[in-house]
Amino acid sequence: MHTFLRLSVVSIFVSQMANAVPTDTDPAGFSHAYQEYNQAVKANNQTDIITYARQAYELGAVKFGVDSLDSAKLAINWANAIVEQSKQKNSGRVVQDNQVEKAQQLFEFALGVYRQLLTENDIDIIDPLIGVAQTTADDAYANKVLFEAIEIAQKSDHELTVAEVKTLAFYRLTGTEFYTRTVRNFAVDAYEIYVRKLPENAIKRVNATYLYGALNEAMGKHTKAIDALVEVIKQYQALPYSHPHELRAHALLVDIYQKRGQRDKATEHCVAIGKMTPWSEQQEQTPLFRTPPDYPMSYVSRGKSGWVKLQFTVDEQGFVQSPQVLESKGGSLFEKESIEALSQWRYAPKFVDGKPAKGTSTVRLDFTLG
Repeated sequence: MHTFLRLSVVSIFVSQMANAVPTDTDPAGFSHAYQEYNQAVKANNQTDIITYARQAYELGAVKFGVDSLDSAKLAINWANAIVEQSKQKNSGRVVQDNQVEKAQQLFEFALGVYRQLLTENDIDIIDPLIGVAQTTADDAYANKVLFEAIEIAQKSDHELTVAEVKTLAFYRLTGTEFYTRTVRNFAVDAYEIYVRKLPENAIKRVNATYLYGALNEAMGKHTKAIDALVEVIKQYQALPYSHPHELRAHALLVDIYQKRGQRDKATEHCVAIGKMTPWSEQQEQTPLFRTPPDYPMSYVSRGKSGWVKLQFTVDEQGFVQSPQVLESKGGSLFEKESIEALSQWRYAPKFVDGKPAKGTSTVRLDFTLG
């Protein structure tokens, strides 16, 4: 029997990989399909990856038997190709559609074969469990299989696998009713494992450090957040390209330093973001730090709503200067509160010829009673 790819948790996060192509004569065309699949993976040709992963699975099921381990592994290859395509189309997210439903069916099939043919806590079972969690629309089911995957990983005594599964569980369950303190702490657990096991510039460790910093920022633990986010920026600055987490780390530090009244430190990161991102005169710039305008109490009692559109200058340090009302509806107090709030906001400055410069932008603030 040929041995195919045992899809590790790593491959689910990053890419599809494949072992050597079978060398036997194959009148049914399986070897050709599997070889083409391998070549597509090497070329990162997503369309061909899906095409040949499907062919290899369908022909492999005939060659090895539909309920064989080989067929299950080929099913996971195909399912992962579908998942990767969904992520590429949807900014890294798996979005439910007919193809993702097909991927779930493939993962479920593989899981059934693995449960039948492998021992109860075999680490290989983690692969289809994670696949099911990524593709199911049922959050309760995803929660169940992820906790099973974590338990298997922990029994395997392989800490890096534990870290990967916990990271995936954190992202999958965030925003659901199953996001608990335990799930939140999965991100902290993963970060601590990566710190122990990986060098400081390993991309998985740096990503985990960003997540750890962002969580501490959200919990108001600013000292821990600053230490982590500064480390993230240090490591990503060594890369030959700009990583989204580097940009977000700068933005989080702007927010933290502004809240702590450390405006000069916030300015450093405003300028850094301005240098990394192009300025567009035709769009409303995204503030890095903002405070909402107060709703005038006299308007609340009268049930008044409205809006204010303002024009302003962002100076070389990202401060708002000279806010002016362009249009408004609802009353002068909306204008007053809007100007006071906007004056405290921070932006990334415009860069011209490699140097920060003043730029003009607009924003509309809406006042509505919920």
